[in-house]
Amino acid sequence: MKKYYGMAAAGFLFLVLLTIQVNRVTAVTPTKNGNIARSTDQTVTSATTESSSQASRENAEDVQEQAAVSDEVNEENFPTVSLDDWSLVLVGPSNKIEKEIAQKDLGKLSNGYLVDQRIVSSYEKLADAAKAAGHPLAMVSAYRSVAYQEEIFNANVNTLMSQGHTKEEAIRITKLTFTEPGYSEHHTGLAVDVVDQDWYQNHTGELLNEGFGDTDGGKWLQAHAREYGFIIRYPKGKHDITQIDYEPWHLRYVGVEVATYIEEHEMTFEEFLEEAKEHIAKKEAELSYYELENPLEENWIYEDSLAKSQKSSDRPQDELLMNGGNLFAKNAFSQTKEVKK
Repeated sequence: MKKYYGMAAAGFLFLVLLTIQVNRVTAVTPTKNGNIARSTDQTVTSATTESSSQASRENAEDVQEQAAVSDEVNEENFPTVSLDDWSLVLVGPSNKIEKEIAQKDLGKLSNGYLVDQRIVSSYEKLADAAKAAGHPLAMVSAYRSVAYQEEIFNANVNTLMSQGHTKEEAIRITKLTFTEPGYSEHHTGLAVDVVDQDWYQNHTGELLNEGFGDTDGGKWLQAHAREYGFIIRYPKGKHDITQIDYEPWHLRYVGVEVATYIEEHEMTFEEFLEEAKEHIAKKEAELSYYELENPLEENWIYEDSLAKSQKSSDRPQDELLMNGGNLFAKNAFSQTKEVKK
């Protein structure tokens, strides 16, 4: 009798040992970056855990510091953007347009001017709001092709040359008031030059003069254009950054969220884009650090690793467990028969 119970116990112990061994084979799975990760419901040796933790600390030392710094930006409710967003294209004195907007993508405003068709509604709402506030707008310029910009640029150069200036002098003087062809935001269809009707009808001197910024209409645009996705593209005192003097009449569409952030923080479009690059880099660092600390949080990592582990094994875990269970059942059943005898 004792002999048979001893054999039954030995069979049970065999199954337990077999189960532990199989679990140890499949518990340690490779992550997508080749590190060793631990499944939350499986057992691994303390040596593997120690090695993984040490690797995590060493590889994440720098990115952890960057992730901590990003909290400051998050507190400021930084807009969710991609540097590839169509509304964030950068064109200016140091940034030539890469691809001119297609004619089919232009839309006509109620005043007859052309802009990117995606901002037609936004501008019309801005114009309606300005009119309701007592500052009806008068548009001076909107979309301009590179070819047209070249035409008016060269015409001004020729005029100055006819007045006795050399070609080099004429080009230099023209650049003070005209953007070089290929470098104007007007090529994008996202920029417009506007003043209010009062200034348009009663101004003295040049129509596009920074004095417009001191008028009620100019102040209204400064305060409310952001609500419709527009910014004052060239703020006062920012020439060193934009390379263009203060232009209170030049509006640029960037989207409501971005426009609000830019105006509230009194920054230029260039400064925003630089901050956006830093913000995106920090978010990516945060994500990389999180994945390093929680390698099995994403189901696909575990499922992919487990599939590879099972494929590389001669016999899947379920089969091994089933055969082990069958072996135990067979032994237990045979022992029962012996006892009955």
